[in-house]
Amino acid sequence: MDISRKSSKKIPKPTHFGKNLKFLRRMKGLSQSELARQISLNRNNVASYESGLVEPNANNFLSVCSFFQVEPKDMLSQILSENPQEVVSHDVQKNQVVDIYLADQLDQFVIQTNEMTKIYEGYLTLIDMKKDSEVYTRNKELYSTLYDLIQLLHSLIDVNWNLIQSVYPDVKK
Repeated sequence: MDISRKSSKKIPKPTHFGKNLKFLRRMKGLSQSELARQISLNRNNVASYESGLVEPNANNFLSVCSFFQVEPKDMLSQILSENPQEVVSHDVQKNQVVDIYLADQLDQFVIQTNEMTKIYEGYLTLIDMKKDSEVYTRNKELYSTLYDLIQLLHSLIDVNWNLIQSVYPDVKK
């Protein structure tokens, strides 16, 4: 018996499900707990899916797709945050240049807000990691100022997401 053939496992191709779930959840203005409650999961499932540590079973996957009204194929194969206009149904008159330009600008705004959210989460994690270090203790005032700036960034991000949700009428907070 050929042992090498028996022990080799097929590694599944990574999907964009986790990234897309996080993006769609943010577009709806939902926390992980709120989303989990609405689709009958627990928050840990949502967190694991978003981090990419776990892929959902078929039922949970289809529940998520149905909730966000996204085709299952798109949920796996596309990065939805790269073209938010296609994610949220938004009728744009193709013959009106101004409308097309504004829709394009709004897409860029959504993409940048999503990126700002990632940066905010990264800095917050960095500060949390440094809290127990000697460097933090020696520079407590500096870290306090940095934390205040990060909170200001968080306020700006909240305003951006609220604006996005007000422009896309089918996105509810």
